[in-house]
Amino acid sequence: MTNTIILEVTNDNEFLGLLEGDEVLVSTAEQPQSNGKDLAVFEAAGEHFVSTFTRFGNQIMLLGERIQVVREHQVKIVGKVIKRSFEGKEKAAAW
Repeated sequence: MTNTIILEVTNDNEFLGLLEGDEVLVSTAEQPQSNGKDLAVFEAAGEHFVSTFTRFGNQIMLLGERIQVVREHQVKIVGKVIKRSFEGKEKAAAW
């Protein structure tokens, strides 16, 4: 598969159902919709994180356990999460 990257989750995010050690397959060719449902990978200050989001003008509202509002120029949307795998026995079955 081209234009994809695999990222390992380093912090639990129970709101999104992701735990440390899980992996996400990210399509850098697909842009997630800002509908609050698509999982997106963002980059800010050299760090990657996964969140759902919505837009208001030039602001992005990151939806999670804690809602955070950032200006569009403060983050880069890397791509859309297209698959998840889970740590342990389920990981092999998920891919």
